[in-house]
Amino acid sequence: MMVRAVWGLAMLLAGANASAQGLPAAPTIKARSEQTAGIHGQRLAYTAEVGLIPVASTPGRQDATGGYISYSRTGPADRPVLFVFNGGPGAASAYLQMGALGPFRAQVPQNPAAPLPAVADVAANPDTLLDVADLVFLDPPGTGFSTLAADADTAFYRSVQGDADAVAQTARAWLAAHGRTRAPLYILGESYGTIRAAAMVDALREQDPVLALRGVLLLGQALNMIETSQRPDNVVTYPVALPTLAAIACYHHVRPAPCTPQDSAREASAYAETYLAALFRGQALDAAGRTAVAARLEALTGIPRAFYLAHDLRISKERFRVELLRTQGKVLGRYDARYTAPRAPDAGDTVGPDAFSAVSDLYGKAVTGQLTRIGVTDAAAYRVIVRGGDDWRYGSGDSPFNDWPFMARLERAMAATPGLRLFVGTGLYDLATTVGAADYLFAQSTLDSGRYHSARYPAGHVAYSDDASWRLLMRDLRAFLTTGAAH
Repeated sequence: MMVRAVWGLAMLLAGANASAQGLPAAPTIKARSEQTAGIHGQRLAYTAEVGLIPVASTPGRQDATGGYISYSRTGPADRPVLFVFNGGPGAASAYLQMGALGPFRAQVPQNPAAPLPAVADVAANPDTLLDVADLVFLDPPGTGFSTLAADADTAFYRSVQGDADAVAQTARAWLAAHGRTRAPLYILGESYGTIRAAAMVDALREQDPVLALRGVLLLGQALNMIETSQRPDNVVTYPVALPTLAAIACYHHVRPAPCTPQDSAREASAYAETYLAALFRGQALDAAGRTAVAARLEALTGIPRAFYLAHDLRISKERFRVELLRTQGKVLGRYDARYTAPRAPDAGDTVGPDAFSAVSDLYGKAVTGQLTRIGVTDAAAYRVIVRGGDDWRYGSGDSPFNDWPFMARLERAMAATPGLRLFVGTGLYDLATTVGAADYLFAQSTLDSGRYHSARYPAGHVAYSDDASWRLLMRDLRAFLTTGAAH
């Protein structure tokens, strides 16, 4: 009750602040067209629209724009709206639009060992969610067609708080312009976008407390950044990563015993508590105990026990990329370890370019054709990725004591909003945001299990690049939006 009371007071104060800011800015429409889509046996008409919305770093100072590409249908005011964005920081929403959710989808090769085309074929998406929700793909300031003024407060826009605030302003303006301010709202973020989604829950509440937020969906969650970034001396991070390492070792036939990747991950999860206890003991662990742990880790991950004995019973995710297939002259992809790249004989322990990046690039290229299809005349000017991010501010200062508890934001919001639910999807072969990190997120959470659903997909960070995983993902997202729980 105390949490709800404090939250309620905060929302009243936020409402006063939102009123002081005035109504959301009106969008500038770059292109709009009427189109149709075949979805689950139905032919549905929808409006495709590309626009820009002024956003402000402080009330009255509009020093940037946020962008959107939306697909909406005529219908009741309470038709759900799903806001979607990728991460980076510095990425536009092209990947989720062209890889999974939009009315058209890029077709990428399904064999991770196959050569990639220069451009992907694009076809109508028969499983777009447009039949159950309007889709609004949001581009943060500086990405897509959105801009930052020459005198923009870049410190604001290059921070978790400011970035989320700007994207929330964009979303709120879209709702106002399309008469949807009372619609049930859902937010879907991928990778860094999962942090943005958590912060955006607060930002939307602050800007308009009566918005009907119903669900938050996270793909490749990074809310527990300490585990995903794997601080070297944080012993928790190694057992958390172990299920992913075991699944990957099985996939590449490096494990010494017959296995399946899914069972390997479960086996590693079961061993994680024992592994953590051994790491916690450190130098107090006797030689026999160290040898036993190293042997078990070798059996799970395919990395020789001698390596573990020489490295304090641990291997980082990045070093694993180098070591697993070292004798084959290959390095694993970070974002999808099914993909490999050749290593130079003199590369040493360096990792090199990510083997999966070329797949992501196919989605980025495909969005240009989609923008042209909508009617945009300068589609080539759309910025899919804006490099940089080293100066991104995740919290108040940089300190070894920071924990950046982004999950706590959602827990507070969900405690104050009984109908708010959470979905998390993770790729089994993702070495950036691992399945173990998602499990650990919920193990440490105060959320009731009935309020969230966590799903695993047999793919990587961009789970929808794998068609089988994409179909499972779309089934789960559709269920979350329509029935209140994923299958």
